[in-house]
Order: sequence, then structure tokens, then C-alpha cells
Amino acid sequence: MPGQRTAVLRYPVLIAVALLAGPSAAAGASTTIRAPVLGSKSFAGPPGVGWGTYKPAEVFNGGDPSGMVKSITWTGWGTAQAVGYGQTYIFKPGGGYYAGSVRAELRASALGHCAPGGPLAYTQLAAREPSQPGGPLGRWFAWSGAKTICHSHF
Repeated sequence: MPGQRTAVLRYPVLIAVALLAGPSAAAGASTTIRAPVLGSKSFAGPPGVGWGTYKPAEVFNGGDPSGMVKSITWTGWGTAQAVGYGQTYIFKPGGGYYAGSVRAELRASALGHCAPGGPLAYTQLAAREPSQPGGPLGRWFAWSGAKTICHSHF
């Protein structure tokens, strides 16, 4: 039967593809690291969120609310520069924070590796936000003033 013949031919092809892809692909999706990731998990330490992960929906340094961007959607992930759009919290001029969140833009760049043999990673992150709710986005700045998001600088 034609259907049986097709099925017989598929199995050798699938096995060959799995073997060529390497052990992680043959072992299943649970062991596969999707790349690139955003920096390294060690960037913000244990209280941090999103670091060393693929296309994080949230990043957080573990400190005050201005070190968090949530509800991030990314464009261009996997290219030389990925841009993320999300929500953050900004300081009021006299101290404290404005009520509610404001839009923020992230720019992940400098693809490389944070550790030898580690996954492909964006090693730099820049951000911009308005100076007041509803205002235009300001100038780009290095996330947390860090030259790299591969290791903690705190």
C-alpha cells in the first residue's frame, strides 16, 4: 500500500535527523536550551527574574520597582539586536514613584557567550523610558549602568 511505504521511509529519515541534530535534540525538548538568552542568571543573583532566559516576559534586578520591566513583547529576537516593549515604574522628581506603570523600550545586543561553552546570549541591554507618565521616551541608557549583563556588578 502507498501509505505503508511512505511510513516506512519516514522513520529512517527521522532517526537520521535526530542523530545529526545531536544528543540534546534526540533527548527531547525539555533538555534543549533555546538561544539566544538574555545575559546570565548570575547578573542579578537569586532575586532577579528573566536573566539567562529565552525571550523573557519580565526582567527584574531584585531591587526597587525601577529595576523591573514587565509584560515585555520582543521583536527581532535572535537577530543582532532585539527590541522589547514593556511596562516599568519611574521616579517622581521629588522622590517616590509615579502611580502606575509607564511604557519602556529595551534593546538587547552584542550576541556572544557569557561563559565558555554557555548558550548564545545577548550580553548588553539598553533601556529608555519617559521622564513622566505619558511623556516621550528619553535617551537610551545601559541597564543598571552595566557594561555587560553577563555578571553582577552590584
